[in-house]
Amino acid sequence: MIRKYLRPGRPASYEAGNLGDLRPVEPAAWREGVPLIGDDQVYVMKRGAVYHRRWCPSVADKWGTAPRGLLVAMLADVGARTPCKECARLVKAASAAAQEQQIPPRTVQQAGPAPGVVPLKAVGLAHGILFLAAAAEHRGRLKETAVEPATPLYVDGQRAGMLVRLDAGRAEPLLVVQMDPRATFRDGAYQVRLRHPLRRSASKPFAVACIEPVPEAQ
Repeated sequence: MIRKYLRPGRPASYEAGNLGDLRPVEPAAWREGVPLIGDDQVYVMKRGAVYHRRWCPSVADKWGTAPRGLLVAMLADVGARTPCKECARLVKAASAAAQEQQIPPRTVQQAGPAPGVVPLKAVGLAHGILFLAAAAEHRGRLKETAVEPATPLYVDGQRAGMLVRLDAGRAEPLLVVQMDPRATFRDGAYQVRLRHPLRRSASKPFAVACIEPVPEAQ
């Protein structure tokens, strides 16, 4: 009886072994040091019982804390591992957003920026950090926008900084940019260009493609 309750639990390595042998493969591509999976590839953890079809929060957390524990494998080799529920939700949301984008607009064109561009203004620069704010009417769009690794700030075609985060919870949504020490700060109006998110981070219908100063009128 005592042995029954004092028997140690099975280690995580034992459980992972029962799921099938992992066969790591080279990712389909790399972007700024981040592995990107192909159509028949998935993300798996060394000791995880789940596989991931997208760059979901669990994958992002693993990459940020222990990147060596994140592997890429072929979908056919996942063994008894189960699909990530969050990835399935993101796939469904991305499909719905794509269908919505394919519906041709029937409304009269309105004045203002194009749907893929959000105007910004510089509200501060401190210790190499540039703060850009958007007007209240663009708060909803920014809430639906994801920030992916190494999103650049371009000035005159040159990389002048990198977007660190997007704070859409404020009354005046704020984009935080880490400036390149070699870049010269340019005051004035900016704009953020949006695009569809990459496969690995399609948790929202939009992603930041780049930030740039608004071209001066000739």
